[in-house]
Amino acid sequence: MKTAAKVLMILSTIVCGFAVIPLAWMIPMTVHYSRCIKQGRKVTTGFKVCTLLFVNTISGILMLCDKD
Repeated sequence: MKTAAKVLMILSTIVCGFAVIPLAWMIPMTVHYSRCIKQGRKVTTGFKVCTLLFVNTISGILMLCDKD
């Protein structure tokens, strides 16, 4: 599930590449999530909800359903 959420976040960032303002928060959120997965750190519920609202709905739902 973590990999699917990560891939969907990357795809959403690429698709929204034409809009500069959304990229201001999508790129840092995607990088942060990738680092958390790689280092094995826990992702907070607030971050998951922000991903759900601002990046991609499906990846946010996958992140919320995932048990850390």
